[in-house]
Amino acid sequence: MIIRRLIFISVVMAASTLQGVTLAGECFESSIVSPTPFMGNNEEIFKLSDGSVWEVKYEYEYLYEYYPSVIACPGRGKLIINEKSLNVELLSRPRNTKSKTEGGWEVYEETNLVGSISGTIQQGHIFKTTSGSIYEVIGLTLQLVLELQPEVMVLRNDDTYKLVVEGFDEPLICKKLK
Repeated sequence: MIIRRLIFISVVMAASTLQGVTLAGECFESSIVSPTPFMGNNEEIFKLSDGSVWEVKYEYEYLYEYYPSVIACPGRGKLIINEKSLNVELLSRPRNTKSKTEGGWEVYEETNLVGSISGTIQQGHIFKTTSGSIYEVIGLTLQLVLELQPEVMVLRNDDTYKLVVEGFDEPLICKKLK
């Protein structure tokens, strides 16, 4: 336990001296820009300051962190925040990256849903965004929500869309109608 803690401290100290520089093993420093607060719980989707989008896997940390500095290691599927190492998956690379994640998600748009969203959200529910797009929920979900024109990040993988809506418990798997 002590040796592992010393190794972790060494990695964090090395990372803090290399601000903004890619670290060995394809790790890099960044910060989480959304959501706020970042909880670090399973299936939470978050965006780093470089524009990449990630998902927390099999973790339940309840961190309540606002814009935390992190070390991301896409090849290892790890995110280091404070003294915790979380299992994560890269969903979408930054838009300025030439290579798209093979078979993965890309950020399609960031906008808001029109009007107030209240009640039960389930398969078949239709949403309209302020950008004019219309989506229908096709994935299995059952959520009770109350949000006024919430922010939404839309991820795309071929003809499937994942709506990450502020205030919703989980992302919505949708198809685009318009």
